Amino acid sequence: MGMTVDSARVGPFTARVRLSVASLLISAVLCGCAAPPPGGTVSGNPSRVSPRPAFSTPAVPERGSATPAEPGVRMDRRVSGRVVSVNPALRFVVMDFPVWQMPALDQRLNIYRNEQKIGEVKVTGPTRDTTVAGDLVAGEARLGDEVRE
Repeated sequence: MGMTVDSARVGPFTARVRLSVASLLISAVLCGCAAPPPGGTVSGNPSRVSPRPAFSTPAVPERGSATPAEPGVRMDRRVSGRVVSVNPALRFVVMDFPVWQMPALDQRLNIYRNEQKIGEVKVTGPTRDTTVAGDLVAGEARLGDEVRE
């Protein structure tokens, strides 16, 4: 009572399905490649200009050049962290920073307590996750003091 399938009936159907899928894929690829360049025209018609992207990256001004004030919220890019450990005998501190504001090695940072500058630290490393060690160059430090540029 085995079930048999008529190979003559399945073969042409399978071939038609394969041909249809292949033609759809080829047409999708060709349509995707026909996108006009930015600022170009759609389908060669000069009266229909292609739409501009919704978001564009602003030009980065050169360092030291004046830039006009732009409305909106800007992220504070200055390095700012907290002292999480102090070794006064060996004059080094361990500081914790947000991930996006890690200081560079050999960078000098100021130590503040109650908005008063009380010391200076040189970032020496090593770093682990968001913490980094530094040598006290001047002044002192305590747990919780702010470290910033």
